[in-house]
Amino acid sequence: MAHKSVGGLPRSGRPGPAAAGVDPRAPRGPREPRAARATRGSAAPRATSAAAGAYARVRDLIVRGRLPPGARLTEAEVTSRLAISRTPAREALRRLQQEGLLVAGGGGRGAQTRLLVAPMTREDVEELYHLAGALEGLAARRVGLLAHAERRALGAALREAEAAFRAEAHRSPLDFDRLFERHDAFHRTLVTACAGPRTRALLDTIRPQLDRYEWYYAPLIGPDFRPTYAEHAAIIRAVIAGEADAAEQAVRANWWNGAERLAGKI
Repeated sequence: MAHKSVGGLPRSGRPGPAAAGVDPRAPRGPREPRAARATRGSAAPRATSAAAGAYARVRDLIVRGRLPPGARLTEAEVTSRLAISRTPAREALRRLQQEGLLVAGGGGRGAQTRLLVAPMTREDVEELYHLAGALEGLAARRVGLLAHAERRALGAALREAEAAFRAEAHRSPLDFDRLFERHDAFHRTLVTACAGPRTRALLDTIRPQLDRYEWYYAPLIGPDFRPTYAEHAAIIRAVIAGEADAAEQAVRANWWNGAERLAGKI
């Protein structure tokens, strides 16, 4: 946060210019313009905020299929589309490339690298879903450490999230954005209640790519989600019973079966 200028006034409890051995009558240098004083120290936070906003917007376009696999992106194109400067655009693209949502495609002019939206493959979805199942299953094991009342509360929250997911799946026409959010809420409810900080951090590293496949999942697999309903019901039963092994197995089965259902459509 930028600090306000106090001019020649001493701060409370601090000596003024004369006490510090400075002649207050001595001529001062040119006064800093008001605009410069107001913005001093704020450029970096603004650039960081702009980069975060650009990252979120481009990530959303990729995750929700607005930018399909193979779509080309350059720093100049992002700058123009989002009406931002080149620095936050460059930082956003760098972060998306680090997360694997963009890959280098070459063909840019000069030193500028043309980036492509990463492809979606059977091998990738299987690896991601198996990894998510292992991590979320590890979190689910911790239901055995919860008190009876905590398990019942978590079971109720999961039932509520599942009911919202089912209600959304029965709407016509389907709103796949909302369907993705409802399904995601079920898994996030479990992770928030059970996962330790390291497990959550590991899940966060694969979340951007996982979200992308999850969004694609609904249009390719629906509108019949009965296998998913059955798998979620098994998770809820294991959570309420406090059965660590059963909870882990149910979560793994949900993710692994989801990988098979989606891989068959890619």
